[in-house]
Amino acid sequence: MKEQKLLSYIDQFCHLGAPSVSLLRDSLQFQTYERGSTLWDEGGKPEEKYFLLDGLIRLYSSNDQGDEITVHFSDTGNFLADVDSYNSGIPSLVTAVAERDTEVIVFSRSILERFEKEIAEWSDLFRRITEKALFEKVKIRSDLFQREAKDRYLAFLEYFPNIANHVKAADIASFLGISQYTLSHIKKQLMQADFLRNSKN
Repeated sequence: MKEQKLLSYIDQFCHLGAPSVSLLRDSLQFQTYERGSTLWDEGGKPEEKYFLLDGLIRLYSSNDQGDEITVHFSDTGNFLADVDSYNSGIPSLVTAVAERDTEVIVFSRSILERFEKEIAEWSDLFRRITEKALFEKVKIRSDLFQREAKDRYLAFLEYFPNIANHVKAADIASFLGISQYTLSHIKKQLMQADFLRNSKN
């Protein structure tokens, strides 16, 4: 069942009792976003949190010239939310857009408030999930930007192995903080290296 992905993810943090699992299952809301659809827009105040059952979400902000600056990617099996905006009501600094058809479980504010009241473990569970997501996001960014451009791209492919074929090269370059020309040059170098290795075998 679809919700088993969510329950397996939650089990990494704590074990919910049968009554809590039953309440959770009965309250789940599923939604599909077609490629190009937005979950929320920069400047908005999202009132939901999401668990990605399948798909890919890109988070980006816009600079003064209107260019999109990609700040993160989230794919299958992860929670997604603008925590600062959700908690404080400030406008979001990013837009969340589906880069391919994406299915999510939607947690509305009212549902989350109900879970906090009726599931004893919920508040601590979501705190730990949020802390893990933030730690991993910071870790990835820190690791990438300690590397030179070529190694940065190779590390990106390791961190996000299912993403490169679904987003534009411009978005990857933006996320890596390099130009599209530099990214194109790196990819050509890697293709030539692969060709040479295969030729010797």
